[in-house]
Amino acid sequence: MKPNDVSPEAGMMCRIKESVVAANPPEQDFSDRVMKRIGQSGSMPSSPRQAPAVAMKRAAVVFCVVGLLSGFSYAAIEWLDLKDKSGNSVMEVRGTDVKIPAWQSDVLKEVKKQIAPGESAVVHFGSKEEIVKRETDDILWVTSPIEYRDPDAFSAAVRGPLADSRLSVRPPDGFEFEAGYLYMDSEPQSPNEDRLIFAKTPDGKEYAYGVRKPGSGIQSVSLKFKKDGREIDYNIAFLGEVGKSNYFVEKPSKELVAQVGDTEAYYDNHSLIWVEKSEGGFLRYSLAGSAATKEELVEFARAIRPAG
Repeated sequence: MKPNDVSPEAGMMCRIKESVVAANPPEQDFSDRVMKRIGQSGSMPSSPRQAPAVAMKRAAVVFCVVGLLSGFSYAAIEWLDLKDKSGNSVMEVRGTDVKIPAWQSDVLKEVKKQIAPGESAVVHFGSKEEIVKRETDDILWVTSPIEYRDPDAFSAAVRGPLADSRLSVRPPDGFEFEAGYLYMDSEPQSPNEDRLIFAKTPDGKEYAYGVRKPGSGIQSVSLKFKKDGREIDYNIAFLGEVGKSNYFVEKPSKELVAQVGDTEAYYDNHSLIWVEKSEGGFLRYSLAGSAATKEELVEFARAIRPAG
């Protein structure tokens, strides 16, 4: 599935820049936008052919890519309020009936292979004509991380709000540092610099993507720990002043809430997520393992994030 058509579409990406926050996309959290669409979905008619609207759902790799949802209607089912050690509500776990189609997740993985470490890509789904004419609002975002194999070099590269975010951790016995990853923000681009790469999936589904060069800011960081062939990914994202973070699942369950130190966390699909207040905003933490149970991740989290 290699790109088969590269052509300039001057200004097209500029027209959607406000919708995808292309200058500095928050890799981990589109909370405000998602919540606005949830609130509007019950009172406003659907307009699928208007200007693009981008929203977000969790996926796996920085926790996955934290998947971006767009072009769908959101339905809030119920929610849970998770609190920090001071009793402040820092994360809402909300229900949604939306899922990213598997073929689009596969496209994101393929696009990620095509871009250089540090780069990001805005991915448009639809025919070339629909994309060029802005007749599709089905848009996702993916970032390729910069990898470090030396823990000291990785720690030295982290700057900004994430530099003091519990990066120096002691994992449970037997787990060793495997790699560290930086997920960068992206540089703004002028209309003259916009290029779309058109491609198709093996079964003929069309899409296109525009590459964004890495900026100077870091969206999130991730550490990979390994033990006897098992891997655990530890991710930290700076959310800024969001008030609280929103996390979306099919159906929230109180049974999946766990205590990590003095903060409440949520287990979902082999991932454990929690949020803490920090200087200048909020930090969202996650632990993920392809076959990890809730108990295993809670044990790991308590080792790297003790109470107090």
